[in-house]
Amino acid sequence: MAPQPTYSSRPTFISVVVPFHRNLTQLERCLSAITLAVEQMARSARVEVIVVADGARQDPTALVRGAGARLVRIAGPKGPAVARNHGALAARGDLLVFVDTDVVMHSDVLRRFLDVFAASADVAATFGAYDETPADPGFFSQCRNLAHSFIHQRSAREAATFWAGLGAVRTEAFFTVGGFDERFRHPSVEDIDLGYRLRKAGHRILLEPGIEGTHLKRWTFWSSLVTDVRYRGIPWTQLLQRYGAMRNDLNITYRYRACVVAAYLLVLAVAGAWFAPWLAGVAAAAIVALWTLDRQYYRFFIGRRGWLLTLGWFPFHVLHHLCNGLSFVLGTLLFHVRRFAGIGLPGAIASTAWSRGAAPAAPGTYAA
Repeated sequence: MAPQPTYSSRPTFISVVVPFHRNLTQLERCLSAITLAVEQMARSARVEVIVVADGARQDPTALVRGAGARLVRIAGPKGPAVARNHGALAARGDLLVFVDTDVVMHSDVLRRFLDVFAASADVAATFGAYDETPADPGFFSQCRNLAHSFIHQRSAREAATFWAGLGAVRTEAFFTVGGFDERFRHPSVEDIDLGYRLRKAGHRILLEPGIEGTHLKRWTFWSSLVTDVRYRGIPWTQLLQRYGAMRNDLNITYRYRACVVAAYLLVLAVAGAWFAPWLAGVAAAAIVALWTLDRQYYRFFIGRRGWLLTLGWFPFHVLHHLCNGLSFVLGTLLFHVRRFAGIGLPGAIASTAWSRGAAPAAPGTYAA
């Protein structure tokens, strides 16, 4: 790892970048929350808000103007990585705050971000978490949101990755590593990749779970399954292979890896119990092991939503572990086939990191 950079002063100009493709209702709530957060900043820093319309299906002009923000349009959709990079190019601030359209930041977020960087001159980036009250009341939305909150609240403060749903990075550090990898054309792991490159370059990243936003997304069983495998699990596995980043943190801890093994043991035991009834005991032991290994996770769920929701979520959490195991196998296969055979199968990402020469080179060069 490269020597750890330090920065001479606290940020004085914040550029908030919001990528937008569709859903004006969410954008309105997102911008209203940013306006409240700006008002709470008083005179502690200048703030600008930039909305990047990425092949927008609806015209956001009126909303953006009403919020006193700037609008950047790009042909697309090209994905949030490209949109955020264009926003960063249009930015004039020395701190970039990335907020997804479906996130309503709490009113103290910008002040808290500023406090983090003011307190630590060696911190290059930081990110927060979803709060525990998502907008959608549905079962999957509630449970997915609680799972995210648990992971971010229980993980190490010194982070190895980044989260762009509600995250901030010093402009200098962002452009030093080349911005987001624009080869990710869909919402995926482009923010995790940025975090790995920041860390590899010696930059320090902090996880601050007290920096919160309300998530507006509606999750379903199918969207959860597709996200876990296609958009998160498989590409993230390839990033782990690329950077050698199997760190005991977030949702790749040793405990979670053991849960994956126990989940597959449960499935095999249940299937085999039709032919060998004694395997029912193995299945029961696997269930106990899964609950025991994840006991802090389930205690968190019980404390927030009670036993009924927690027990209802248990089989889906087991399925989540199964998806993680499948994703790891497929992602590892795709990575090595591309790396050693030069064959880019569907779902494979580049085996090499995003280079600075291919990315935006400097801020303030985009004609908004």
